[in-house]
This record gives sequence, structure tokens and C-alpha cells, in this order.
Amino acid sequence: MSVKLLAGRYELIEKIGDGGMAIVYKARCRLLNRYVAIKILKPEYTKDVKVLDNFRRESQAAASLSHPNIVNIYDVGKEGNIHYIVMELVEGETLADMIDQEAPMPYKKVINITRQIAAGLSFAHKNNIIHRDIKPHNILMTKDGVAKIADFGIAKAISESTIMKNTTSDDMVMGSVHYFSPEQARGGYVDAKSDIYSLGIVMYEMLTGRVPFDGDSPVAIALMHMNDPMTPPSYYVSGIPPRLENIILKATDKVQVNRFASVDELIRELDNIEMVSRVVGESAIAPERKEERREKQPEKQPEKKHEKHSSSKGSNKKLPIIIGAAAAAVILIVAAIFVFGGGDKNEVKVPNLTDMTYDAAEEELTDLGLEIEMGNEVFSDEYDEGKIVSQSPKPDMKVKKGKTIRVNISKGAGVETVPSVIGQTVDQARATLEGKGFSLGSITEEESDSPEGTVIRQSPEAGTQAESSQAVSVVISKGRSVKEVAMPGLLGKSLDAAKAEIEAAGLKVGSVTYGYSEDYPSGQVIEQQYNSGTSLTEGTSVSIKVSKGPEPQQPEPDEPADEEVE
Repeated sequence: MSVKLLAGRYELIEKIGDGGMAIVYKARCRLLNRYVAIKILKPEYTKDVKVLDNFRRESQAAASLSHPNIVNIYDVGKEGNIHYIVMELVEGETLADMIDQEAPMPYKKVINITRQIAAGLSFAHKNNIIHRDIKPHNILMTKDGVAKIADFGIAKAISESTIMKNTTSDDMVMGSVHYFSPEQARGGYVDAKSDIYSLGIVMYEMLTGRVPFDGDSPVAIALMHMNDPMTPPSYYVSGIPPRLENIILKATDKVQVNRFASVDELIRELDNIEMVSRVVGESAIAPERKEERREKQPEKQPEKKHEKHSSSKGSNKKLPIIIGAAAAAVILIVAAIFVFGGGDKNEVKVPNLTDMTYDAAEEELTDLGLEIEMGNEVFSDEYDEGKIVSQSPKPDMKVKKGKTIRVNISKGAGVETVPSVIGQTVDQARATLEGKGFSLGSITEEESDSPEGTVIRQSPEAGTQAESSQAVSVVISKGRSVKEVAMPGLLGKSLDAAKAEIEAAGLKVGSVTYGYSEDYPSGQVIEQQYNSGTSLTEGTSVSIKVSKGPEPQQPEPDEPADEEVE
């Protein structure tokens, strides 16, 4: 990389990733003195105007997503032919790396990671943003075990080039097609349920260490997603709770309408598994884990043999009664556990620390055998200064004793004067706002005479008082699209009528001068700068000349009287 300093502020330090679509660098933002990750599009994606337009638009939309399970996007820009995204730098590894090292993974860990991914997707879907490329490579895992979804901005922009058109980046195609929904594979309608399908495939891979469909080419794999039945993960790995397997199979149903209605519904199903596990014990929901089966995927599912029962009709009639009694016994056991307690004595439930002081939270956590760590100080209009505003892990989660709980502390509401960002680029506006404690909110575009890419409006307006944690939305100029219009005929028309026709044609009234005319009465147009019908660029100024009436006649001088000569 020849460029060492990007956009005059991002100092490129080292390459930390190289994917099918982009190269990722660790960089330092000189303006804000923080480390960031910068993803630079590869050259093959900078030659397609449509891809670049989608890339910029989708990335700017994704920049509005602020969630603990989504990698924050700080900036989107270009310098020459370099198109880049500035993102939060996540110290850790990808979920793909974790799967390579740990799979098959314990089902509880799979549930924990899935819930986090689903929480990020839920937030994005509620903001009308679909990822379209959920896969382990796009999930970053922090050292604390927090899952963060990356590449929201790039997913839609590149989606048309991933399988049908792309022939230069096989790695990227192969990496995505393993997780494609059937509707994506056939180029159909993509919605939130497409992300759910991909998430189901990721769950499958975490549990088994393999993807359900694999082949010699992207097309072959895509056809499998569309047509082939999925081998249940329990065929390869035992000890998977049947309810968890059913969640995966429902999430990956080939028909969109048959999947979960939303990721929130999927999260509730995962929570139900954990609740039952805590109440009745792990053995009640998951069969005993045996040595994993590593055979190749069978063409047909092994047929299940029916268990043999007593041939006595009487015994068959008694079976429902026995099952009913067993169910009643389970209910009693569950009730007893709820009343008298139970579960792993080395696990504790994380308390809700919000609105507590740091000292009070530390005391409560110490009593539970947990540690506390100071996070960030943030402005908050909900919690008083010195009170905890958020925590990680979240309340009610089960964690091992000795776990460290990270808390963020309120700095108070922090009312500040909103600075002006009019005339600034998005990059400059973000820096200006963040320097005053504000954040950049939504970014929209509209045509304007102002330079392309500069802010023409902001909300709240500059000079108003607002809480410094508030987001400031901006409207940026996308310039004027060139439009040709025809010059109207103005001769003989009144000045007011001529002005109205000029403006109605999309032109501007230029200078107005006056002169005498024998042909046109006073007040009528006698000259126009451009002939009628002339093609002009919209917004062109047109000068006109208006009649003052006929030129007044000069009086003839009196002739001197003839003198009589005597």
C-alpha cells in the first residue's frame, strides 16, 4: 500500500486482513487519537459505478447503527480511486477462527454466541437494514467473548456480484455461498428471513464443525441450498438438545414463510432452552454426548427403527397414563427447583447494576464472587452523574464465579451548544461533532448548488442547546443533475409575465434593462438574451430588455423672423 496517510488523518499502520472484497488495515486516527480499522475496497470493485454508489449509500445507512453486537462504522469516504470504510477496531478473532479451533462447540456456547448475533441483527432489521452476508468471517469475537457483526455497509453493495457475476474472487464467492439462503442463490427477494437462514447455517457449523452443504463449485452449492434436504446436526454430533436442533432446522427452512417470523422469535426460543436447562438440568434437554460421527454426509437419512413394545393391547392403553404421570412428576420437580433453588453452584446470575454507583455495584458483585471493571464515561440524560448506565454481560445472564463485569458510568446530561457543520464534509462534520461530545446521526442527500458532499442543513440547528450525547442529523449536497430546457419566447410580453415564464422554464431572471421602441408599447419585452427555442442548461440566467415606448420627438428650433430692409 503506497498511501501511508489516508484523508489527511488516518495513519495506516499494518495490514490485518485480506478478504475477497477488501483489504483491512489497522490505523490511527490523528484527529481523535484512536486506533481504527480501515477496510479498503479492492480495485475490481471500484470500476463499477453502481457498486460504488450502493457501497456509499449502504455504508452511510449502516453508520447509523449503534449496538454492542455490531461493529461501529465511523466514516465512509474516498481518496482518488481508494474507497474505504473506517470502523471500530475489534481486538480478537473471527468466529471462523474460533470454529476452526474449537468446533464442535458446546451447545451452551453456541446459544450464547447466536443470541448476540441475533440481537445485533434484530436491531438492524428494526432499522430496515438487512445484512445479506451473515457468515463466521463477518462475525468478530472480542477477547471478552462479545460477538460483533461486521460488513453491514458492504453486504448489499456487493450482493449482485457475489455469485452471478463475480469471476475474479473465488474465495469470496465460496465463502458466502455456503451460507446463502435459497432465495439468494436463485436471485429472488431477500428480506430479514434471509439473514435468519444464514444464521442457522452458522449455528450448524458451530455445533458440528462443518457446513451442511459443500461442493466443487459455487453453483453446485447454491443448488444444494435450493433443493437438497439438510442432514440434522445430531447425525454428526451427539449431545445436541433436540429443541436446539429444531431451531436450526426451522431457521434454515427452504421456504421463507416457514422460518421464524423474526430474529426476536428465534431469541425467545433460545432463551427457553436455557431456562429449561437451568430448571431441570442439562441432562433433561440434551442426550449424553458421545464420540462424534465423522462419516461423509449420507445421500439419505438413516431410517429410524420403531421401538418394540409389548404386544398386549392393555399395555398400549396404559402408555398415555404413564406418560401423563411422568409429565406430572416433571412439573413437580420443576416447581421444587423454582422454590428451593438448584443449578450449578459455580454459576451466578448477573445482577442489574444500572442506576447504581460504582462502589455499590462493586460491593454487590463481590458478594456474588464476581469482579468489576470500569468501562467508559458517557453522557446520559437518563442516569445521574456517577451512576451506571450499562453493563456487560447483561443482567440475568448466568456466568461463572470470578467473571469480570464491565460497567459504563454516566457523566450527566452534559448540555452543550450544537456547533455548525454547514459547508463541511461528512468526515469534517463527524470530527466537529465528536469534538463537542455529540455524534453524527442520519445522513441524507438532496440536490443543491452547494459543493457535492458538503453539509447544507443540520438538525438540531447550530447554536441551539442540546444534550451532548445527542446525535445530529445532516443533509449533504449531491450537486445538481444537469438538465437542458428550452428558452421561451418573451417578445411582446409584460415584464411580470416574462419573469414568470423564465422561472417556469427552470431558468433564472438575469439583468433587466430598458430602451425605446417604435414596435412595442411601454412595459413589453423588446429583446431577450437567447432566441426562443434555444437549448439551455437548467438554472441559466436570462437577461431581457423592456420597452419605454416610442422615443420622444425633439422639438424643431424656431426660425428667426425676416427683417425688413429699408
